[in-house]
Amino acid sequence: MENLVIGTAGHVDHGKTSLVRALTGINTDTLKEEQARGITVNLGFAYLKLDEQHTVGIVDVPGHEKLIKNMIAGVCGINLILLTVACDDGIMPQTREHMEIIRFLKINNIVAVLTKVDLVSQDRKEEVKKAIRDEFGIQQIVEFSIYDKETTKNVIKVIKDNLKEEKSPAQEIFRLPVDRVFTVKGQGVVVTGSSLSGFVRIGDELELLPSKMKVKVRGIQSFNKVQTIAYKHMRVALNLGGVKKEDIKRGTLIVTKGIYTNPSLILDVKITVSKSISEPLNNLDRYKFYYLANEIKCRLKLINCKQLNAGEVAFCQLLLDEPIYASNKDVGVLRQINPIKTIAGIEIVNVFGEYVNRKDSSYTDLLQLYEKQDIPNLLERYITEHPFVKVMDLKQRLGLFEAKDEDLIQIINNFGLILNDGSSLTQAYFHALSEKIITLLSNYHKTNPHEQGINRNILQRDLQLEILSPKTFSQLILMIKDIKIENDKVKLANFSVKYSKEEQEIVNRIKNFIDSFSYQPPKL
Repeated sequence: MENLVIGTAGHVDHGKTSLVRALTGINTDTLKEEQARGITVNLGFAYLKLDEQHTVGIVDVPGHEKLIKNMIAGVCGINLILLTVACDDGIMPQTREHMEIIRFLKINNIVAVLTKVDLVSQDRKEEVKKAIRDEFGIQQIVEFSIYDKETTKNVIKVIKDNLKEEKSPAQEIFRLPVDRVFTVKGQGVVVTGSSLSGFVRIGDELELLPSKMKVKVRGIQSFNKVQTIAYKHMRVALNLGGVKKEDIKRGTLIVTKGIYTNPSLILDVKITVSKSISEPLNNLDRYKFYYLANEIKCRLKLINCKQLNAGEVAFCQLLLDEPIYASNKDVGVLRQINPIKTIAGIEIVNVFGEYVNRKDSSYTDLLQLYEKQDIPNLLERYITEHPFVKVMDLKQRLGLFEAKDEDLIQIINNFGLILNDGSSLTQAYFHALSEKIITLLSNYHKTNPHEQGINRNILQRDLQLEILSPKTFSQLILMIKDIKIENDKVKLANFSVKYSKEEQEIVNRIKNFIDSFSYQPPKL
């Protein structure tokens, strides 16, 4: 359980920070403004030592409605949510909004903590518990009071019982969204965040997005302990070399080097509309997309529908005002700009969306392949629409970062071909191209009977295959049965120049004349 993070959520003044302080002894309200007002306005961090072997991180996220952006940033990479509900107030508007956001962000491991139990009767406690079960479907509920240390022990036990450790696949890329950056005297730049995936070791080279700056990991800390490696869903601090504090800001993504080549402006997404909206969502309405620690303005493009109503689920596109680096299956939240309100949950289905006619029903078929991760059919369809895409680019374009090259190559070979430079094409495309080239050469031989064949470079230009190198184009040509390349000329294998008797006599005279100069050709 060493690499797990707990998050708190709940309405303002429902005891989140007091709960964390009771569990850890750490006050996560670090700003003077927070301590004076008793309200968390920024992300707070602490760690809880469950026993000698296990320590977990705790992210205390703010509960004020205007600070939902921080709340969304706080729940990234979290394994367990503690939802605080004060017995005197019960379920409040921000409780509902936080729960909706938690559901939108695909966090299903939730425990409700009933706070301020010392202020109410037993009947009131049971009434609030029933409301939590009925409205949110949360079955795990534990009571807590800052004046009763036994309740703190009960919360710790529930945390132990509900934590589920996750292992990072060996090939999974490391991703960490930065939520804080500062300098430490004698060490340099330090960033903190909750890792989303993969693992990182001291000495690893990483990349900052969107700047693409390269950095080196000098040191790793977690829960105030020096570490040699950090894993998925771990609260971590990285000491970075090769960078200044000014080069990094909140929202910067630190990732495995060389994985992300291009950002995206169009996201194909699956949208789940909030059940609490009063007006439908319309095509090209403007919203704010909250993703990791970022806030991006965008337009919502509907596909195959005129509008979306409360509770509906559909495939759509987000047309972003600024490009972002993201991954398939990442989640975020869509919020109304004015008045500010959460209106939908977003799951990224395809990072590299393409311009599409909103009435194109076939596009939703493609998005279903992305959602199901039907890799064989997804590869075949993508390569059909983008012939000669390189295998190395498929990982980026289709979000298959964790896939092994040999596995992709094996799948492609079942329905297509891979050329020597890694370019891939389907068998259907190859056969159609072969017929086109054979027809083109047949016509060329008819109109140019005295030519050995068409110049290879001219043929490549006429076929609009400049995307291929000359070497790769030659390989492709030679894969076609009954075609040859001789002296940089492409011809049908059974074609040869034939002269009439009179033409042959002229050819012989020219050859004899040239030969008489002993390899020193005469002037024209």
